Amino acid sequence: MTVQQKSPFALLLLLATAAPAQRPVVTATDYARAEQYMPYNTNQLVYGPLFTPTWLGDDRLWFRAPARTGVELVIVDPARKTRMNVLDEPRLTAALRATLGTAADSLKTTRARVVLSDNGQTLNATVGRRRARCDLSAAKCDSVATPPPGAPEHLSPDGKRAAFIRDWNLWMRDVATGRETQLTRDGVENFGYATDNAGWKHSDAAVLTWSPDSKKIATFQQDQRRVGEMYLVRSQVGHPELEAWKYPLPGDSVITMIERVIVDVSGPTPNVVRLKMPPDQHRSSR
Repeated sequence: MTVQQKSPFALLLLLATAAPAQRPVVTATDYARAEQYMPYNTNQLVYGPLFTPTWLGDDRLWFRAPARTGVELVIVDPARKTRMNVLDEPRLTAALRATLGTAADSLKTTRARVVLSDNGQTLNATVGRRRARCDLSAAKCDSVATPPPGAPEHLSPDGKRAAFIRDWNLWMRDVATGRETQLTRDGVENFGYATDNAGWKHSDAAVLTWSPDSKKIATFQQDQRRVGEMYLVRSQVGHPELEAWKYPLPGDSVITMIERVIVDVSGPTPNVVRLKMPPDQHRSSR
């Protein structure tokens, strides 16, 4: 009986007894070559696309965009039709280098953390664990104390205060002295303040917005106590790691709800004002 005449069972037996194909060996060099094409390496090779633009209080806007000279930080005034690349301003460049040293050069990379205040007057820059706060009008920069290890902080527009989450409550740190102040006290597990959990994305960072004058914080208390959980098993060398977090699914009778609040930090004692409106659904937007 020829191969064409063999029964399906015989063909399966032939395949089962054939020598197994040799598996390719993946080396560290292969992984390094593949990493060259990850977004954080390739983004700097593409020029022109905009990062998310942010409007300032005076109808100007700013954005970051990769260019051949590095990432630009651009302020645009549509009314006057002007465009300024902040990081190329000679006096500011000199001030940044005086404060951060040669680390200031890395502000022109996609990984650098550079943020403008809501009024467009103050530049907050972070390089590793080093921070600088610059007055754009005076082209003067000051070194800012690095935060202690822990949850990510949300710096105020004037750079003097930083908000963060601890034990489901919102806290504030004085940048100059390091003194910490507890802003809320009724946060409990899965009913905490500024909780960053949009279902598909979650972290330990606080979700909030500072007022332009750095005196108030707009945020929410997120109720996810009865929401079902999502599970993810991370594959790694050794034992796998199980991750669980609150994640409502279509058809669930209980979903994540938020109660919006304003925290006034201008006085000696923080004051939490709860908006007079019913809780609304967390719509997975920031």
